[in-house]
Amino acid sequence: MFRSLILSACLIGVALGLIVTAVQAVGVTPILLDAEQYEVVEASAPDAGTHGEQPDHHQADYQHHSHQHDDHQRHESATGHHHGGDDWAPADGAERTFYTALSNIFAGIGFAAVMLVVMAQLRERGKLALTPTRGLLLGGLGYLAVFVAPSIGLPPEIPGTAAAPLEARQLWWAFTVSMVLAGFALLFLARGWIKLVGVPCLVLPYLVVPAHPDGPLFSHPDPEAVAALNELHHEFIWASGMTNLVFWLMAGLFCVLALKRLYDASPEQRDEVAA
Repeated sequence: MFRSLILSACLIGVALGLIVTAVQAVGVTPILLDAEQYEVVEASAPDAGTHGEQPDHHQADYQHHSHQHDDHQRHESATGHHHGGDDWAPADGAERTFYTALSNIFAGIGFAAVMLVVMAQLRERGKLALTPTRGLLLGGLGYLAVFVAPSIGLPPEIPGTAAAPLEARQLWWAFTVSMVLAGFALLFLARGWIKLVGVPCLVLPYLVVPAHPDGPLFSHPDPEAVAALNELHHEFIWASGMTNLVFWLMAGLFCVLALKRLYDASPEQRDEVAA
């Protein structure tokens, strides 16, 4: 069983990574590149000090941004970008696309492995029929838990966004995803009054959302740039949401089809899957 599931997860992860990378190239990457133009201009302006700004300190507002495709990918499984100092970052173009695809493939493998194990266990207990519709349904639940629920508290961010400390956001994301998944499990699988425990699980994360820093969302000194960044920010949230939706629906569909193929295989393989 283990070998079959891991092989299936790897194949599904490669397919998901390539599909999501193609979708990101159309809807997500252009928005990030547009946002980074404001970041680069602000960081490299030679006369920044003549307008009352202090370049060395002000640049910190434009460094070390985390785009939560994976986290919200996550989190879409998008990669984090770090701009500043001696930090390495892939060059725009083919190199950036390659590393984005690589991270998406690894994320796809990890999520596919989890989904395959969960689906196999549900199927063994008679709680899941291996049909495309059920696969899409479980993929939709994964989308709600891993992207939508965290995005309600911490929306996806573009470069230049003022945000809470990265460590606090990462911990809150993990806590939120865990609680929402536990809530779904209780609501859909538990019996009797225990189902009601799922409701507090869905609500609890929003009582401890990391606080947003005081001040505007974007600290760029040009009002026109701030207006453009706000528009890009809203576009990025929608683009990230659609990209993640494609990822999770395809993940659920591919996983259920892969499991169905394993269970419909020869008796020896069927016994191995059920072991």
